[in-house]
Amino acid sequence: MKTILGKIHLKWCKNCNLPVLDTKCAICDSETVEVKVTPPGDARPAFKGDLDLINKTINLQFGIEENLFKNKLVLVNKAPGIEYFQEIIVDGIIFGILNFNEKKHEWKIIPTIEGARRLIVAGCKKKLLVVKEDVPKFILNKGASVLRPGVDYASEDITKDDDVIILIEKPDSSQNFNEMDVLGVGRARMDYEQIINSEKGMVAKVRKSELPKNSEILHEVGEFDEAIEKMICANKNAMEKVERNSIGFMRNTVVKIGKPASVAYSGGKDSLAVLLLALEAFKNTEDPIEFDVLFNDTGIEFNETLENIEKIANTYDLEILKTKSGDFWEKLEEYGPPGRDNRWCSEVCKVSPLGKLIDEKYEKGCLSFVGLRKYESINRSKKPRIWNSPTIKKQMLSAPILNWTAMHVWIYILKHKAPYNVLYEQCFDRVGCFMCPAMEIGEIELVKLSYPELWEKWESFLKSHAKIHEKSEDWVKGGWRWTNKTRTNNQKPDEPINENWLG
Repeated sequence: MKTILGKIHLKWCKNCNLPVLDTKCAICDSETVEVKVTPPGDARPAFKGDLDLINKTINLQFGIEENLFKNKLVLVNKAPGIEYFQEIIVDGIIFGILNFNEKKHEWKIIPTIEGARRLIVAGCKKKLLVVKEDVPKFILNKGASVLRPGVDYASEDITKDDDVIILIEKPDSSQNFNEMDVLGVGRARMDYEQIINSEKGMVAKVRKSELPKNSEILHEVGEFDEAIEKMICANKNAMEKVERNSIGFMRNTVVKIGKPASVAYSGGKDSLAVLLLALEAFKNTEDPIEFDVLFNDTGIEFNETLENIEKIANTYDLEILKTKSGDFWEKLEEYGPPGRDNRWCSEVCKVSPLGKLIDEKYEKGCLSFVGLRKYESINRSKKPRIWNSPTIKKQMLSAPILNWTAMHVWIYILKHKAPYNVLYEQCFDRVGCFMCPAMEIGEIELVKLSYPELWEKWESFLKSHAKIHEKSEDWVKGGWRWTNKTRTNNQKPDEPINENWLG
């Protein structure tokens, strides 16, 4: 089952080598082509931190030192599921997936066939499985696995469950492979020692195979800032439509509802886009409308988020109304760690302090514009654009960017050169509380990597709680995220990643 939450806008201009959210590129007027991303298709630009992690993983896994994405605009698309899956998009194609392998507790790249071709072009010598020249017809026509009698060569670094590149035997028996030798990609079912010491058995399960062909490498577009400026220009027409719609919607909603207007700003990209729209709709106009900006400090925010709040206030000359909860660590001892099925933290650290502020500030209630988007979850995809808050009686909520994708949001922010939260440059997709039961193990690893002391404080509590309540080590590593559920090693993600290439 696919997670269809809205129209997939992402396309690519092959002429300019840029992502475009429309049927035509605003730079060259060329027709764009569909990018076959996994739904819901909420891709975003890859920042330096993303590319550093991807390149480091490629180097460790495949031995490639070359930057395969130099002077290219790269996107990452979070695929749904319990595990961490980020599709890597370059030149309008899926290069592969960045995945945190929970079993081996390491980062890895799951390459597509096109990604495998590019790895071979770059001189890849690791994770290679070469089949005899009479084997491809069985793999291509019947989808057969690679069996031991059909193996001509296996690189010594292969271990069981590794992602491998499947190549066709060279007539001269050399190992100077090129992109035209790539037959497919798969997963090893034996390690190297088993392969060389076996006469039969499945060596690798083929994930996807194709007739050999040339790689689709497009021209460079420049370093990050230059590429971003080109992307903004290429999407001029597409962005004008959604901006005009959202700005008009916000002004009309304020007039229609007749309540004091506010923007709920969290320090994240979506609420930043809404704040920028509010400035255009209410402040930078001949007929200005007063609005407040609300920020709720849960008490477990990253310092970078708190710094961003101050930077936004100074940059746009805003007085931000703030609330703060200091109850998280205190209530933690009473309630235990929050889980996906028991998010008491939301009520204690968000709803309660914000509700108190709204009760005191707005006698007859207020209208709050929020950065909610349908592409974030199934529940959010079902939201109307205006609704009454189910938790704060005096608050009416409105989502002006409900139909925007993450690409719309980022193009808008980057066009305005707005001071976004620097956490986004460190591989973070979300910049809320430093710990959250909604986090995946891969996201936990990113926090541990960048903020070891912060995570140690949380993990110290988990270990203490686990000892008292006889919880396992697996519970400490991630099981705490479910209050009444356990996950086995064999449980699959909620949704499959793109079956178009993963198989």
